[in-house]
Amino acid sequence: MVTFITMSLCGCESGKQASNEQNHDKLVVQPAKPAPASKRMGAHSGQDPHAKLTPDKHIRVALQHQAEGRSELAMDTLHRAIAQYPGQASLHGVRGSLLLEQGHSAAALADLNLAVQLEPHDPVYLTNRAQAYRSFGRTEDAISDLDSAIELDSHFIAARFNRGSLAYNAGNFSQALADFDVCINTEPDYAAPYFNRASVHESMGNRAQAIADLKQFLDIANNDQWKQAAQALLKKWQSTNNPGIATESDSS
Repeated sequence: MVTFITMSLCGCESGKQASNEQNHDKLVVQPAKPAPASKRMGAHSGQDPHAKLTPDKHIRVALQHQAEGRSELAMDTLHRAIAQYPGQASLHGVRGSLLLEQGHSAAALADLNLAVQLEPHDPVYLTNRAQAYRSFGRTEDAISDLDSAIELDSHFIAARFNRGSLAYNAGNFSQALADFDVCINTEPDYAAPYFNRASVHESMGNRAQAIADLKQFLDIANNDQWKQAAQALLKKWQSTNNPGIATESDSS
């Protein structure tokens, strides 16, 4: 198979920066739902400055710690928040996603299982749990969660992208193509699906479409490493598609 982009785990909802890691696809974190206004007063009063923070504010604090490299503080914030709000799905979902990012797959799966139990109709938790299943090689369970997430939201990019990746790895190119088509049609300025769809087209023998997708990827991508990979592939595909055209190395 040809080169294929996967997505690194991330602690923010967008998470669209392409990565050279080959073991995980897109993971998303959903902010907590706002708590009633009466719980927001006096957030930093008393001995514990976090005692009266709402779940969404706990998550904001934790993600800020994580973004600034303070992983231990991020996790401590979430531990304390869950002790205070044990039935808040978003807290378990965010902690599960960060645990998975840190390589603690079993603990991550436990949190994400609870998040799904608390809010079974949220595609975010299903998509992230699919990532946890993948870390254990439970591909069928991962696909089941992604199918469920897509049934809930047919244009949910993270679920479509990840299911397309699994389909591609399994050689189910028609399914992969359909999922990446939805990603591109839903969010045409998102670069990674163009690269992956180019790889699918190439595997299916559709060289012209593969080249067109790589060119589009190069127009909008902002990751230098993957742009270099795309340029190398484009040069290779164009030269083999038109063998009479010399490459730069041939003419030097």
